[in-house]
Amino acid sequence: EIGWNGGYGNVIEVDHGNGLVTLYAHNKELNVEEGESVKRGQTISLMGNTGLVYGKTGINVHFEVRLNGVKKNPLLYLDM
Repeated sequence: EIGWNGGYGNVIEVDHGNGLVTLYAHNKELNVEEGESVKRGQTISLMGNTGLVYGKTGINVHFEVRLNGVKKNPLLYLDM
């Protein structure tokens, strides 16, 4: 999914299969199109402050990991 999503502003959701989705929100610019396949390390967007950004957060990206629609701790899914 890609586009404007209310409070998230310009948002990209990447479907990784098996119910796993990552979400990137508040983007200034989206560099992929809906349905496009993406690869690890690919630039999919530029950080911004679109949508409902509270306080002095400035330019940022809101990152979520969801498993079957349930938000999960992203640290459990990052390969560091």
